[in-house]
Amino acid sequence: MDSFAFIGLGLNDEKGLTLEGLEEARRANRVFAEFYTNPMPALDMKRLEKLIGKKIHVLNRTQLEEEGGRELIRSAKEDRVAFLVPGDPMIATTHISLRLSLSKTGIGSRIIHGPSIISAVCGATGLQSYKFSKTVTIPYDPPLPASVLETISDNRGRGLHTLLLLDVKADQNKQLTIAEALTKITSANPSLESRLAVGVARIGARDERVKASRIGLLINEDFGGPPQSIVVVGKLHFMEADALRIICGAQDSDLRENY
Repeated sequence: MDSFAFIGLGLNDEKGLTLEGLEEARRANRVFAEFYTNPMPALDMKRLEKLIGKKIHVLNRTQLEEEGGRELIRSAKEDRVAFLVPGDPMIATTHISLRLSLSKTGIGSRIIHGPSIISAVCGATGLQSYKFSKTVTIPYDPPLPASVLETISDNRGRGLHTLLLLDVKADQNKQLTIAEALTKITSANPSLESRLAVGVARIGARDERVKASRIGLLINEDFGGPPQSIVVVGKLHFMEADALRIICGAQDSDLRENY
């Protein structure tokens, strides 16, 4: 029997927890969570603990990355453990590393999946999943890695979309905003101001915000609070163009160069 379960919480609040995930968390002897890999703006810890019926021990980046999740591994040797994470558990490399460490220690684990920005961005924008290529993260602190611009360029050359994830500083309650991220990339390459992009914020929440425009104009849009992400658009299928126009507010003039 697997004594450790990675459980995805979804995108916005505790309601994103699946029934299977809820059942598994209730069966666990100890429940842990982390919220530094992605913010969940409407999550209420008291409601989540009441739902599960157990105290939740929240771990920080140091405990998971620098200490390698020692507390989790130690607990799993003695008890049944549930580990709650934002989005889908294995999107973050930290969680993949932890699962490998558990396996090397002889501890079996299972994954209970949840909604992720990787898949939800397709529904929110109308862009097709098979048209996305390599994803890249824009860091909060300077400098901008060369790999960010290289990824956008490489994906564009193949006519594919690029999902840009925006760095989170959970200990400071900060996330890079769409405007800040776009300023970083256009400062490094001003020609990107004419590229078509989609800003997405709080996907899955009732106040979800999605807007498509040229990057030079998108910088001035107010997307509200986190979490936020960006899609730099590649070559469009006609249905994708319709979706960007109807769902995301793109102008016809924004779309012509992307056919």
